[in-house]
Amino acid sequence: MRRLVSLVVLSLLFAPGAAVAQEGQGLTEEPIGTLAQLMRGIMFPNANKLFDAQAVEPGGELVRLDEQLDELLGDLLAPRMINRINNAAADSMNALMGSTSTRFAAIYRGWPEVEGAAVALADGAKLAMMEGRQCDNGLAAPVDQADYIEGARLLEESAVRVLEGARTQDYDAVWDAINYVNDSCTHCHKTYRDGPDSRQEPRCQ
Repeated sequence: MRRLVSLVVLSLLFAPGAAVAQEGQGLTEEPIGTLAQLMRGIMFPNANKLFDAQAVEPGGELVRLDEQLDELLGDLLAPRMINRINNAAADSMNALMGSTSTRFAAIYRGWPEVEGAAVALADGAKLAMMEGRQCDNGLAAPVDQADYIEGARLLEESAVRVLEGARTQDYDAVWDAINYVNDSCTHCHKTYRDGPDSRQEPRCQ
């Protein structure tokens, strides 16, 4: 077993293109993933958290969907059938609760979640500007293009505005700032993801 682990470690160290920092050398300076992976891992989930905050004020009481479901079903089904549906729903929920993300989803809910998402986007803008970052299609990320640089700047600026509003729990300020986050996303997407010729001539996808 020990020999197998050693072989796995060696294969990772000497794999082509593997960016691994040797002991004592600190972190690697080159980006690890593609721009698309960065978007899926950081930008997309955290932007969605902010958009959710526009729909439901952070820290507010969650809607009890189970009560609404009971009321709806009560108008349609017999009580015995309602119980069977509720039991099935409980079983499904118990299965889902086995997920770590599900179990701990509420720990930083509310304003801390908004602050964390804003920080992730603000710092994510810097990660998107790292030299050497590639797109999924193998092209270099356009980190030297003025419109791309401006998009990253706008993302950082708007995310910082969200963070400032979240720190004081100023919902109106946060709600307004999130609109600018959306604008910053659109600024780059319209050129490098959703351009009119992006299907015929893939850009940074």
